[in-house]
Amino acid sequence: MNVLKTLMSSILVTQVAGLVQFSEHVQDNMVLQRSPQKAAVYGVLDAASSSPDISVSVKGAGSAGYTVKGRVVGNQWLAYLNPTSAGGSYSITVTCASGCTDGDNEATISDVTFGDVWYCGGQSNMALPLTHTMSRNVSLAAIQSGKYSNIRIHQMSGNMNPTTPWMTLLNATKQDLFFTFSSTCYYFGESLVDFMGDASPPIGLIHTAYGGSTAEQWTSNRTSAQCKGVTQDSTSQEWFDQRVVPFANMTVKGFVWYQGENDMGELFGNSERSAGYACEIPSMIAEWRELFSQEPGTTDPNAPFGLVTLASTGSEGRPDIGAMYVAQMGSYGDVPNPAMPNTFLAHAYDIADPWSNITCYENKCCPPNDVGTKCHGCDAYCNASAATNFYMGPIHPRDKKP
Repeated sequence: MNVLKTLMSSILVTQVAGLVQFSEHVQDNMVLQRSPQKAAVYGVLDAASSSPDISVSVKGAGSAGYTVKGRVVGNQWLAYLNPTSAGGSYSITVTCASGCTDGDNEATISDVTFGDVWYCGGQSNMALPLTHTMSRNVSLAAIQSGKYSNIRIHQMSGNMNPTTPWMTLLNATKQDLFFTFSSTCYYFGESLVDFMGDASPPIGLIHTAYGGSTAEQWTSNRTSAQCKGVTQDSTSQEWFDQRVVPFANMTVKGFVWYQGENDMGELFGNSERSAGYACEIPSMIAEWRELFSQEPGTTDPNAPFGLVTLASTGSEGRPDIGAMYVAQMGSYGDVPNPAMPNTFLAHAYDIADPWSNITCYENKCCPPNDVGTKCHGCDAYCNASAATNFYMGPIHPRDKKP
């Protein structure tokens, strides 16, 4: 596989004639992967010759700056930075010294830091905005008090979330963008910081999930075709091309994946027999790792990959949820396993809806709290419901209705 051809075809940016620019995902306030890996920055240029002279300079407060040469293919450039320890605030400038349409051109991004970058993908489970979670205000208060100041977020727009440029959590709260960010992706980052404590580096969270999507959309047709019984249609590979490949230049620490309902009606299969969903997920994991690690010294070829099992409640669980659990784990029933090395798992099978009191809801006991016999015993339920506007339900964002 041609590294530059594959990676640099992923660069997305709105080009302005005569300018050298960074990709739309390489921005002010971003987190780049810390050492021992080397991070990359990339973008486009308007080349007037076949050999533009591209260089990238890195400067940080209190540290000696340095410059590296960029690589160019067509109108796309890419540069690998020196491995950098966690933290800091850097400015990064790309310059076209010659060979570009308008002669010398440059662009700069600032307040860039280094840490661990995690890529989050999937369907509505992952995309579910924080506003639909019970503990959103607890997290909000913690952020406003100065906690989790080392987490920065970046979100690609979809059918459930708006575009969010790279920013700190505090800035996200001030711009009304915190509650629109992926809840699963955010709570993963929050838990990382809680677990690592004072040793936690800056954490960069990239969210790209799209509600209602299938695993086939997040995998190349070449890869999913290797799994017998997997159905391909006109949308297959769509999000692989539009939501995975555009980040392939970016060095990441690992991946987090939450998806499955839209594949419940398909063949669960068996990874050993190269069939169904149980084959497709291990194959997708291997494909993503290969794509992101093509350049030696960037993303680990065996980068950690986390998954969440589907909740057993809700209309899309269906009677076959047990078989789906096994398929999500490559038909081994646990991770890591031979088909899915260096993977980790969060089980959601035991999480039901705490507000699923159908009697109280359907009898319209709250509000108001009717004192009639039909509403006897509903006070606790009604009070809890009143205190929680939304619930992170097992399938889609919704009011508390069971």
